[in-house]
Amino acid sequence: MTRPGRLLIVTSAIVSAILVGLTLAFNGSVTAQRPGDGPAPRFQVDPWWPKPLPNNWLMGQAAGVAVDRHDHIWVIQRPRTLTEDERGATLNPPRSLCCAPAPPVLEFDADGVLVRSWGGPGTGYDWPLNEHGIFVDHQDNVWIGGNDAKDHQVLKFTRDGKFLLQIGRHDQTGGDNDTAHLGRPASMNVVAVGDEHLVRRRVARTIA
Repeated sequence: MTRPGRLLIVTSAIVSAILVGLTLAFNGSVTAQRPGDGPAPRFQVDPWWPKPLPNNWLMGQAAGVAVDRHDHIWVIQRPRTLTEDERGATLNPPRSLCCAPAPPVLEFDADGVLVRSWGGPGTGYDWPLNEHGIFVDHQDNVWIGGNDAKDHQVLKFTRDGKFLLQIGRHDQTGGDNDTAHLGRPASMNVVAVGDEHLVRRRVARTIA
């Protein structure tokens, strides 16, 4: 190819690049967003959510969050992670006037107002040693799990905290290949199939 020919090709490439640049300048930058989608949503932390808890309660580590069909926000938190200074009112003798651990399961409305609270060890079930996951199904049942080395169970409650079902047993597992027990089911997702037995099997298979 002759020198003039090469010069013509280079000049054409430069002109094409300039035209592309001008097109982008007039029409806006290229993004994956379609023109009809509108601007991307912007999120901002609300420092006043949730509202202050009653009874001088404090939350420990927030381990799991779920949203139910009523747009209520459920939080499972770890009361045992509070330091002695933070739970000083519960010590014997009390170290301070404040505070006390909040119950592990907290339900808030969209404005951050506490609606109900419950949870902890009880009769008929093995409460996890280290609270972790929470899920609210289509019938407003609340499922929770833990992730301690001995937490091999999933618990099911009504939204008011009445115990309904336990899948798996505390400190009983056979490892990854065990089909009869769970192994540290930290989280879960319940599929609506209409039959309680099928829901139960589905959960067990998903988190085993």
